[in-house]
Amino acid sequence: MRGVPVLTLVGTPEEMGRQHGTLLREELSALRAYLRAFVGPRRFEAAIREAERTFRGACSPDELAELDALSRASGVPPGELFLAQSFTDLYRAFACSTLAAESSEGPFLARNLDFPSMGFLQRFSLVVAARPRGRRAYVAVGWPGLVGVLSGQSGALALAVLVVHDGLPPRPGLPFQLAFRRVLERAESVSEAERLLRRLPLTVANNLALVDAAGEAVVLELSPEGVEARRPGEEGALLATNHFLTRARRRPRASLTYLSSRRRYAALRRVARARRGAWDLRSARRALDAAAVPLTVQSMVFLPRAGALEVAFCERGPATRRGRWVRLRLRELLGEPGGAGPR
Repeated sequence: MRGVPVLTLVGTPEEMGRQHGTLLREELSALRAYLRAFVGPRRFEAAIREAERTFRGACSPDELAELDALSRASGVPPGELFLAQSFTDLYRAFACSTLAAESSEGPFLARNLDFPSMGFLQRFSLVVAARPRGRRAYVAVGWPGLVGVLSGQSGALALAVLVVHDGLPPRPGLPFQLAFRRVLERAESVSEAERLLRRLPLTVANNLALVDAAGEAVVLELSPEGVEARRPGEEGALLATNHFLTRARRRPRASLTYLSSRRRYAALRRVARARRGAWDLRSARRALDAAAVPLTVQSMVFLPRAGALEVAFCERGPATRRGRWVRLRLRELLGEPGGAGPR
């Protein structure tokens, strides 16, 4: 769609998994190669066993059924597919930036996804338009083989995860990609999303930026110990990178990753403080550009009230500078007014 690859999935978990595996059978080879390169061939089988042991028990029958159908349709071994949904819990490798504010088009969530692509995964970025039977429809920006959500939007709200590098091993629980898909499928507001996440068995530390169509914005500082909420500050915007900021959580782990997170947060803040007048998408992109790094392989702006999103992909980052921004509408992607999809 307008030069952006879109994967449309509709129906039961089994039907969606079968569609995913059939339509992207060739592209899924890139996911397999990526996982082996990222984890390392000597560690690969042990990583699969660790993922299964740590996370499988918290997954729902529907989630496992979709993965099983995806495996059968694509020929990708089920253990490798399960690792794809949970390696982000095992290996903390993100460096991302988000900004949420009000604009003339309503509330928006702007986001850079900074991710080690091992030199080739960035060529396979896509938008998934999902209409699961009995759940709220949503779009997710990701890669072939991911059934969960790193960045996404329904007709009600938008979200984006920012990994927090605290150095602690993951707890047994639900892989966060699947947790955030549950949010998009089941929550109609930021407050509902927060209540849902407080009930889930969380595995690792994350910031989750959320904006709903009514204009509420929050960064949830998530960890297995609990959830803290942070709301817009004096800049008239809500900023987040890869460290916690609430008083209860301000115990950073000193590292180059933490220093990078602080630098990107400061870059966002400089743009926010220098802005004159109301926010618009041009100023949002300018903030993303200021916080971009060479690993920025996807940039996007979600507009939940307007029922639209803009994405920029590139083969060599940062996407916000080198990618071509493309606007997509939920009505076109999901087939219903407002993108609410089947309920």
